[in-house]
Amino acid sequence: MPKNRDSDFLLAGTAEVDITPPVGTLLAGSLEPRVSVGIEDPLYVKAIVLESGGRRLAYVIFDLVNLSRMDGDRFVSLASEKTGISRDGIVWAASHTHTGPYTVPLFSDRDRVDSDWLSSLPGKAAECVAAADKAKKPARFSRLRSFHYGLGHNRRISFKNGKAVNTWNLGQAPEDVQSLGASGPVDPEIGIFAFDDGKGQLMSVMFHFTLHTNTNFGPGFSGDYPAVVAARIRERFGRQVSTLFIPGSFADTNSTGARHRETGDKLAEKIIAALENRRPENVPLKLSAVKKEVVVPRRECGNKQEKMIADSGWPEEAQKYFLNELEFMRKEGKTEDLTLLQAWRIGDTGFASLPGEVFVETGLKIKKESPFEWTYPVELGADSLGYLITQKAWREGGYESLVTRGNRASAQGVDMMVDNVLDMLREIAGEK
Repeated sequence: MPKNRDSDFLLAGTAEVDITPPVGTLLAGSLEPRVSVGIEDPLYVKAIVLESGGRRLAYVIFDLVNLSRMDGDRFVSLASEKTGISRDGIVWAASHTHTGPYTVPLFSDRDRVDSDWLSSLPGKAAECVAAADKAKKPARFSRLRSFHYGLGHNRRISFKNGKAVNTWNLGQAPEDVQSLGASGPVDPEIGIFAFDDGKGQLMSVMFHFTLHTNTNFGPGFSGDYPAVVAARIRERFGRQVSTLFIPGSFADTNSTGARHRETGDKLAEKIIAALENRRPENVPLKLSAVKKEVVVPRRECGNKQEKMIADSGWPEEAQKYFLNELEFMRKEGKTEDLTLLQAWRIGDTGFASLPGEVFVETGLKIKKESPFEWTYPVELGADSLGYLITQKAWREGGYESLVTRGNRASAQGVDMMVDNVLDMLREIAGEK
């Protein structure tokens, strides 16, 4: 009887590279930049490379608020050259931490991006993928699931006048109009993927959660609550464990108030409890990935936008930022963006990434209509077009509906992208 080869089953390797910029670099994540004064948690690019059935798949997560397609494509090309993994087989996303550096200009013509730091990023990320590929060894796989209901809320509140106001602006909401509660749902599911070595020692964890990574607005660099989860898992299972965050569709969610340490600790409790009961299997996993370039129409920049800014609940001083951004977009005059969609599978689980911040409602639609038994939507993958707004949110207004240079895709364009990623999931689900 022929002996089984390693390639008949599963190989897995991980790597992490510190990408923390120099202290003093400006922090993104708010209307005005903050100057970093220290490091609460180092920022990383992390990679896991899986091989099974003669195919390789690399998943890469950046501890950044976002990353442009241009820089992402540069890193993917370098990583593919170093490893031989196809470009389609190298998928990536940004964690959206609000205590990381600027990677694109936001809310200002002033240069907020450290260009020297940014130019080094593609090379570091490519080295990370190469190191993970080199570190591959036989692995066993577990897919797990948990829930946490108490960490976040939908941050948009609807009113009887057909408008929505974000929770941080409720003090500016009209006094004579009744509210109708949250504008959208939350998603409490935690998706967990564990990889053990042949001796039963945990090697790596990937986890998916749907909560905005803005629970730390401090003055120091931080990977936010995913960094805390990673630290807690290492404390329990050993320094060898690399934990990779998979950002869910959390555009319209915020923390219930806990800062990132408490949020991360509570989430880690659920993940660790699930990991304690894992049953790793030494089986091959079907791996596949596909990417698709699409043209996405931009939002209208007509007179309606001034009214949306005035009704958004932002104080007058803050409204000036959005009026300036609106004027910038009108002068730029572009009507569409060329961007990239990603879909991939790990065994019976499908993943679909959109190039921006995805509403919970949209993520649940992808989950429901996917052909896979298990599906997880991933935001800020392969590019960054800002808030990928729903038709309902565009009608209601609020922060996410305002046009800025970092917030461009139309609701119609988002619907088109969702249809496309669902088709991409069907394509890889139907592979022989």
